[in-house]
Amino acid sequence: MKKIIDSFRQVGIILAFLLSTTIMFAQQKVIGVVKSAHNEPLIGVNVVVKGSTQGTVTDLEGHYSIDVPDSKSILEFTYIGFVSQQVTVGDKSTIDITLIEDSKALEEVVVVGYGTVKKSDLTGAVSSIKSEELQKLPMTSLDQGIQGRAAGVQVTNTSGAPGGQVSIRVRGGNSLSSSNEPLYVIDGFPVGAGAMAEGNQNGAIANNGMVTINPNDIESIEILKDASSAAIYGSRGANGVVLITTKRGKTGKTKVTYDGYFGVQNIANKMEMMNGEEFATMSNIAAENGGVAPIYGGANEKWKEPSYYRNNSTDWQDLIFRTALMHNHQISLSGGSENNQYAVTGNFFDQDGIVINSDLKRASLRANIDSKISNWINVQTSLTASRTFSNVAFSEGDGAQGGGVINGALAIPSTMYVYNEDGTFSTMNQTPYGVTTGNPYALAELAKDKSTINRVIANVNIKFNLNKLTDGLALEIRGGTDYSNAFRDSYLPSTVFQGESDNGIATKGWNRRSVYLNENLLTYQKKFGIHSINAVAGLTIQYDEEIKGKTIVSGFVNDVLEDNSMGSASTTKGTPTSSRWSSQMASWLGRINYNYADRYLLTLTGRADGSSKFGVNNKWGFFPSAALAWRVTEEAFMEEADWLSNLKLRASYGLTGNQGFGSYSSVASLSQYSYNLGGDKATGFAPNKIPNSNLKWETTSNLDLGIDFGFINNRLNFNVDYYYKKTKDLLWNVSIPLSSGFGSIFSNHGTLRNWGIEASVSYDLITSNKPGAFTWNTILMYSMNRNKVLSMPDVTPGRPDGYLSGHLRVEGSWLEENYPVGIWKYYVYDGVFENQEMMDATIINTNGETVAKHPKALTTDGLGSPKFKDLNQDGKIDREDWAVIGDPNPDFIFSWTNNFTYKNFDLSIFINGSIGNDIMNLGRGEYAMVSPFASQRRDMLDYWTPANTQTDIPAPRLAPHAYLPLSSYMIEDGSYVRLKNIVLGYRFPIRKHIESLRLYVSAQNLFTITGYSGFDPEVNSKGQNNRQLGVDYNAYPTSKVFTMGVNIAF
Repeated sequence: MKKIIDSFRQVGIILAFLLSTTIMFAQQKVIGVVKSAHNEPLIGVNVVVKGSTQGTVTDLEGHYSIDVPDSKSILEFTYIGFVSQQVTVGDKSTIDITLIEDSKALEEVVVVGYGTVKKSDLTGAVSSIKSEELQKLPMTSLDQGIQGRAAGVQVTNTSGAPGGQVSIRVRGGNSLSSSNEPLYVIDGFPVGAGAMAEGNQNGAIANNGMVTINPNDIESIEILKDASSAAIYGSRGANGVVLITTKRGKTGKTKVTYDGYFGVQNIANKMEMMNGEEFATMSNIAAENGGVAPIYGGANEKWKEPSYYRNNSTDWQDLIFRTALMHNHQISLSGGSENNQYAVTGNFFDQDGIVINSDLKRASLRANIDSKISNWINVQTSLTASRTFSNVAFSEGDGAQGGGVINGALAIPSTMYVYNEDGTFSTMNQTPYGVTTGNPYALAELAKDKSTINRVIANVNIKFNLNKLTDGLALEIRGGTDYSNAFRDSYLPSTVFQGESDNGIATKGWNRRSVYLNENLLTYQKKFGIHSINAVAGLTIQYDEEIKGKTIVSGFVNDVLEDNSMGSASTTKGTPTSSRWSSQMASWLGRINYNYADRYLLTLTGRADGSSKFGVNNKWGFFPSAALAWRVTEEAFMEEADWLSNLKLRASYGLTGNQGFGSYSSVASLSQYSYNLGGDKATGFAPNKIPNSNLKWETTSNLDLGIDFGFINNRLNFNVDYYYKKTKDLLWNVSIPLSSGFGSIFSNHGTLRNWGIEASVSYDLITSNKPGAFTWNTILMYSMNRNKVLSMPDVTPGRPDGYLSGHLRVEGSWLEENYPVGIWKYYVYDGVFENQEMMDATIINTNGETVAKHPKALTTDGLGSPKFKDLNQDGKIDREDWAVIGDPNPDFIFSWTNNFTYKNFDLSIFINGSIGNDIMNLGRGEYAMVSPFASQRRDMLDYWTPANTQTDIPAPRLAPHAYLPLSSYMIEDGSYVRLKNIVLGYRFPIRKHIESLRLYVSAQNLFTITGYSGFDPEVNSKGQNNRQLGVDYNAYPTSKVFTMGVNIAF
């Protein structure tokens, strides 16, 4: 019996061995590596045998190993954000896979205020810009990267100087006197523009505060445009919200990357001015028309015959403009374990300006650390520190009065010379007709205007997972600060015209701003069958403080110490100033996102803001919104519509606010005054402003209707939105009876409307899952906005901002009900008096009176003088003949982006434009007035003479600005189409120890199609002032930039 049992045991062992051998030989091992199209290993890719639970994930190097049952097995590779792939194993033991990014995936996560949401679940109007798009464009500040990449968003570079201001309008401007710039939120922390030091006495524009943020740190930018998305920011959301998410670490080995580029900049467009001979000839004709002896070639030997200057002209633009260099270097380290991830970046950026002695340097450090303390506690910390230096050109100011470098270079005639006979800079050039102007080259070389900005943004977010209390519940406690200080030092030496009479002028300005924020949020996310809820509720507290001051002194013994010895000055120009302000805000907020069966979406949002800025009777404001969306393609009746990948209808309505006004606007204040007391000067204080206890925020109601289409498996996508916004309770200084003791009161007064249509289309014209195949993606965006002042009770129509230029006597825009903001209303230019018959012509007007058909214009007369339209035909040219002569608001703006890839090459072409906007070119009132008062543009050579009567350019005259009053002569069409950016890159095949390597070249502002005669049609010399759009007084010009760069990862 025992032998039988032993025999069976032996047989069993043999059978078990044979069975295991059979199974072993039936299994097949497959190994490989999974990479992206950029040859970067993908970590955590799911590799599954289709139809089974057998699977694995890729490791830190992108490698995988898996056993499959047989050669007929199909491996499925899936990874979030990438197109899935399936491969039949066959007889292969090694299968390497390249996954292609799915840029149209509806499951893409979009950042919204206080949370994230799947793109497919969005109910509001949100534009998203990813880091790949931003890194294609060399930028000084991150807001420049938004231009043309978000429908409904207008970005204007108001100055081409390094670090110059950028103005952003999200669906038009909503305010007449408060800020119209959007709210910036970095990693959940609302930030301001940062501290900006007080400017110098010459009015040079300060740097853009966002220049302190390194654009290469950005992972994504989301722009919240409607009330559904922006109402969560309450009284700060009316102008839209820009959410900035910085790059964070990911689990894996330490990844080291270097990004750098070198660039060359040149002025994109020079002004063509008269040369010396042409200017001298024109000046002599002006003298003849003025009844005085010619200057050039006359009694004064200083001024030669016009022919002398044929080869002896000074090109002042060549002297102040230069070929400028720029370079950027960034090293990043990122990686981490399952419980701790980090991303650390150091950056240095250096840009010379195209105006000599102007530049900007920025050094920054960013550290983002994510830690999993336990299963229920996660901590996120973010720290950004930067230091920015800049040398600012005196590029603003009235050039003909010795102001800015650029205006001066255009104003000073080419018959003038840079140096005196002894080789020193000429400090006061006396022009032939007694007009004194400064030497712009000396100003650019010798004057100093330096600024330094230090900024630290730090925040921490502690998240407690409260799943033990209830599934899906979490508590977040956030704290942070935005601290910045800025210093500005400027000096005008006695060796330049602007500082000569004062024996040097020194200015020191400083500014310190601190923002402290605490946010406490409860979040809840739960799915109940076909119902899904995502909710947030919270309390936030914020404190802002700013302290600043400025001192200007003059009268130095010499210029050796410049502004470093303020105490040695003999005179204080004006009164030294210093100030401090603070504001506090507390808020309750809440939002519920409800999803029914992935078809019907509802979002309800509300925020209550209490602010110390508001009047005592209006301390709190409530800003609600509601949004609905219907994903039509998820309905059963759409199952047969295979041609339609996505159809979603959206509607939202809500309120947002604007509290972009001073901290103490609602309270009374005192000012210091001097008065005579018994023959002695005494000083006292008296009220200078009446309080307004009812002052409150401006409120914008916002209706948005949107539709999203997707075709051909979402290769073709359309997004169209219609919006209607009405802003009420506009803040304005309203006139009150003088019996009150004051002339006006700052109050809520008036209504403004914006409505528009924005559309975008994205189409993958050619696509392929095959690595190296040719692909082509095109994106077209269109935005149209119309605004109108609906009501301004008790406000007399007029020009509230006075003169744009003192010596030109040019006033600003016109404000009146039922007209757009920023229009100009002046005389209508009608050419020149070509002949005597035209001057003598008469008509009989509607009153039966015989009047001049072409009345003489103001102080001018004679053939060749300017002619203006007598609109009411009363035989006079006066204010009754004013008409709307220009509108700075464009009919529409657009952009067109094309992205191509082939094998290892990538090419991106970006075109943008603005159509239908007008520009007030103040330069035409100075350099196109056909007068020797200042240098003249070369296209003015077609001026009227007895032999050249068929022209609309006046005859040369001696009289300066009274000769050519403000009119449509200064208004030009500012439409343009610009090849904004071209980038060509090449990715090298992966090499040992090098994860990825890409070289690229780019060209920026390559060419512009426009009829505008100034430096650049994308301009606004008045910065971010919503009432003074489209003004050009020869602001710092745009550069044409060529760069070469490298991206390398180890």
